[in-house]
Amino acid sequence: MSEDRSDAEAGTVELRVPADPAYVAVLRAVTASLAARDDLTLDEIDDLRIAVDEACALLLPHARPASTLSASFGEAGDNLQITVTVELADDGSDTGPVLDRTSFAWTVLTALTESVTSTSTAGRLWLTLSKTRSTHN
Repeated sequence: MSEDRSDAEAGTVELRVPADPAYVAVLRAVTASLAARDDLTLDEIDDLRIAVDEACALLLPHARPASTLSASFGEAGDNLQITVTVELADDGSDTGPVLDRTSFAWTVLTALTESVTSTSTAGRLWLTLSKTRSTHN
């Protein structure tokens, strides 16, 4: 129980929805709500909503049918970190999925966040986005 309590105190929020484009709007809405709660500017909130949308656009084509799209939102100081992940469909390859880093979605994602990392482990594909709150009054 203490682990759950420390996560709540640290401000970590996790959400799971079906891995279907129809549910991406739910992740965008949660992103905007949490960013507003963290006192980000309207432009920063819009940037994060769009970034989450683009992350989902990159991940969903690799998702196993009837699986979940998961998002985790955490903060450390002025930095908001969002991790979006899907369970991978078995495509029969040994190398795993390759995200198209030349795509429009990747370009937008990297332009709107301070950092983006992608990882493929344990049958899941992960994108982790980081956005730093600007200093404003």
